[in-house]
Amino acid sequence: MSKPIHYLKITGLSFFLLLSIPGANAQENVITGISNLYIEKLIATAKQNYPRLKQFESQVKAAKSDLSGAKISWLDPFSFQYVRRSNDANSTNTPTITTADVLSGYQFGFSFNPGTLFQKPSQVNRAKEQVKIAEYNQAEYNLSLEAEVKRRYYTFFQSKALLVPINSAFLDAENNYKVVKIKYQRAEVTIQEYNTASMSYTQANEAKIQSEINYLAAKAALEELTVKKLEEIK
Repeated sequence: MSKPIHYLKITGLSFFLLLSIPGANAQENVITGISNLYIEKLIATAKQNYPRLKQFESQVKAAKSDLSGAKISWLDPFSFQYVRRSNDANSTNTPTITTADVLSGYQFGFSFNPGTLFQKPSQVNRAKEQVKIAEYNQAEYNLSLEAEVKRRYYTFFQSKALLVPINSAFLDAENNYKVVKIKYQRAEVTIQEYNTASMSYTQANEAKIQSEINYLAAKAALEELTVKKLEEIK
């Protein structure tokens, strides 16, 4: 009877330790800081402005135009002609003696090409399939664009969130270096302690610069899709 109780104690301890992990709370804070509404605005702006998406829209319009032309071309196998002939001496159509009385006035002709007519259904169906292909390509790119906007936004959000702690670490390292430097000048600390503080300050400064570059790069990458400054998207 004691084994189940012992198992419950271990499970409860593990659950307590899981809740006590600092990273779990930090991750939750990051996730709650993400605005889904703002992401939707970014996606809508990208769909409205990104040139590549407009290219797919033009392809759909072109395919629909070809379909309309294919439907109208049902009349192509049929042709109608007429010719006006005159017995007037001034007319350019000079009749012969034997045909003058017969060929004067208007003449009408009608022709029909069955081979061309039989090709029309396949041409119309092909045009319809081209419209579907263009629409599928547009829909696929819409999904890709949405995913890419989200991916770049998450990278931007991460780089922005890291600015504060990295800058705080830099300020701490800078203040510590200044204090240690004064103490070293007074011979209150060793050269090793001074070098350690100096190295920490240098590394913190490099991390600060890199974090700022990452932030600017992530912002530029996201604005490449929206074609607008993020400050203009509210």
